[in-house]
Amino acid sequence: MTSLNQHIHNGEIFQKSRCIWHENAMMDFFRSQLQMLGYHSVSVSNKVWARGSQQVVICLADDIYTCRAQGYRGPLATTWDSNTTVITDNYINCATQYPVYRLPDSYFGIYHYQPELNDWQPSRRFNFAVNRLDAKRLILFLQLLHTTIKPDPDPMHHDWPWLLDLDRDFVNFNCWHWKSTNDSAQVFQENFVSEFENLAPGLQKLYRNTFDQITAHMPYRNHDLSLEQSHVQAWLNLVVETYSSDFTIALSEKTFRALVTPVPFLLYAGRYTTAMLIRLGFDIMADLVQHRTDFMGEKYTGQVGDRLVDFFIDAEKSVLELKEQSFDAVKSRCLQAAQHNQNLLAQMAQKWPADFAAWWPSVLAKIS
Repeated sequence: MTSLNQHIHNGEIFQKSRCIWHENAMMDFFRSQLQMLGYHSVSVSNKVWARGSQQVVICLADDIYTCRAQGYRGPLATTWDSNTTVITDNYINCATQYPVYRLPDSYFGIYHYQPELNDWQPSRRFNFAVNRLDAKRLILFLQLLHTTIKPDPDPMHHDWPWLLDLDRDFVNFNCWHWKSTNDSAQVFQENFVSEFENLAPGLQKLYRNTFDQITAHMPYRNHDLSLEQSHVQAWLNLVVETYSSDFTIALSEKTFRALVTPVPFLLYAGRYTTAMLIRLGFDIMADLVQHRTDFMGEKYTGQVGDRLVDFFIDAEKSVLELKEQSFDAVKSRCLQAAQHNQNLLAQMAQKWPADFAAWWPSVLAKIS
């Protein structure tokens, strides 16, 4: 049986760029080298390796904080001691007491591809597509609904009229969890309920009405388009990275799919992610979209001034401003940005082998 997660990995970016294959090949290389140097794996994920008092953490795409010792809840800066070396593609936004060796920027060339669909014809406001469920994504989903749902005057009426209002957006919220026993709707609904019950009491109180009204409809999907089709039929793609924090930037195919697609997007990821993308040379269409929340810290009280609340405020404002401009001009601008980003990733892919060959010796000297 093909799981939903496996099915998603058959998407266009995975097939054309082979990014998962490249990532796994890189991880296998590091593990092979560590084995030859006398290290042994000390984690189920095979991401943490030890040799005597020395330790090496290898983490690509995922946030390095996920590799911390079980039960550790302290700051990223002190997650490991000075005897641990971290090898990652993450950008770390704080000083650490352990050395971090970040892969060369050109590593992101593994995401290079050209999308087949390039004709942007928006018919709905947002495209909000989420597969994996966690607390942050749940809150974002509830906040999206929170701005739409109105109290039902008849508590016995179950054909909620507000559900029709969601047709202004493309919404696909699957509730997949790595602990899921299967991909059935019942399991996904149970995941949804369980994740909500784990939220802080204040957030449960804030979103209780929204949660109570949507639960029976989970997992929720209001269209039958492919992910790629929904991307080019929305005014704004809401891209939610797997990880977001104040101190780590961990990127995946989600960000690079948005960068090479000729459609405006708003990114919810680690703090300062868009600033980092600009430094790398990517065009994030900052002249078209409000990226203000990229510089905000993580807060979860459900109030204006919180990053997740302002994320939707900025998204709505961006769509309104896009609609006030000449559509042909905006469409041309988006195509220009996408082609620029496609070319930049292609250049990174070409540079990557030489960049890695120059980078690896210093890392090898450190862990030998």
